[in-house]
Amino acid sequence: MARRHRIIYKFTEKKQSKRGICALALALLSAGALVAVVAVSFVNRGAGNLYLGSAGVASMLLAVLAFFLSIKSLGEENSYKLFPYLSTSVSFLMAGLWIALYVAGIYG
Repeated sequence: MARRHRIIYKFTEKKQSKRGICALALALLSAGALVAVVAVSFVNRGAGNLYLGSAGVASMLLAVLAFFLSIKSLGEENSYKLFPYLSTSVSFLMAGLWIALYVAGIYG
C-alpha cells in the first residue's frame, strides 16, 4: 500500500539574514588570512616583513568589522538566526585570536 506524502506548508516571511551571511564570509576570510600569516611567518622563522604585518592588521580589523556586522544582524526581524549566531561566534573567536596574537607579539 502506497503512503501518501503530506505536503507541509510554510507560512512565514522569514529569510536568511544577508548581513549574517556577509559577516560569516568576512570572519572566514579573516580565519584564512590568520592561517596564511602564521604559515608564512613560520616558514620565515618569525622574521616577517612590513607587508605581512599590515596584512595581519587588516585581517584583524576585518574580524572586528565582521563582529559588529554580526551583532547588527542579530537584531533583524523576520530572519532566521542561524547565520547571525554562527557569524557572531566565529568573528568573536577570530577577533580574539588576532588581538591575542598582537598582544603576545608586543609583550613577548
